[in-house]
Amino acid sequence: MNELLKRAITGAVYVALTIGAAIAGQWTTLLLFLPVCIIGAREWHRLYRHDDDRGPGEVVAMALAGVSYLAVSSVYVIPEWRAVQAIAVIFACLVLLCYQLMRAAAKDPARAFAGHLGTIFYVALPFAFANAMEQTGWRAFIGFMLLLWTNDTGAYIVGRAIGRTKLMPSVSPGKTWEGLLGGVALTMLLGWWLAKSWPLLNTEQWIVGAVVVAVTATMGDLLESSFKRARGVKDSGTLLPGHGGILDRFDGFLLAAPAMLLVMYLTVA
Repeated sequence: MNELLKRAITGAVYVALTIGAAIAGQWTTLLLFLPVCIIGAREWHRLYRHDDDRGPGEVVAMALAGVSYLAVSSVYVIPEWRAVQAIAVIFACLVLLCYQLMRAAAKDPARAFAGHLGTIFYVALPFAFANAMEQTGWRAFIGFMLLLWTNDTGAYIVGRAIGRTKLMPSVSPGKTWEGLLGGVALTMLLGWWLAKSWPLLNTEQWIVGAVVVAVTATMGDLLESSFKRARGVKDSGTLLPGHGGILDRFDGFLLAAPAMLLVMYLTVA
């Protein structure tokens, strides 16, 4: 099976699971993204950790991501669970982490601690925000994902067709300014269509969200590319045939999801 076919099949399964889970309800989305979050944390840990670091290992990173994800996601699916309780759980985890870092005499405790903060804020929280968007209605989350996928498609097509000016060649030689602008334009067009077809969010939210998603998703892609380049690896993992790892598939999502949620909260009619 060639690489393009593998990529297409994996992408189709990913899209079907995401849409199906969202339509099925918030609990289904929570359960779908829990293992995704945990595996993403494992890949993230391997990107930032020194090979000879004696600090907390990948099991701790995976547990931290899972607990943080559940603590925040529960705010949106369990009426009795409050944001302050989620914050308390995450803070307790950080205190335990500090104890583990000192007990293990980590070679570079500052790097290890920063990496685990990244596990929470870069990996766990963005996945939890899927449930936050879905609280408005499944069309809000699916609309966000459609914007994300449209930006990827538009940037790729336009970049391949007329891309000449490199966006950030030191990080990702293939990305161009023409591709970025093409992705933004196509995503805005979809945002306009969503505003007419799915008025669950108002026109400003869909249009502004389209621009913000396109820009932040591109930044997320570049950011993960810089992490991999610094580590000297092509992909963050091998779980997804044709795509690489979880972080390779969700790199744009990790910055775009918090950004879209902020747009939804800050542009309420």
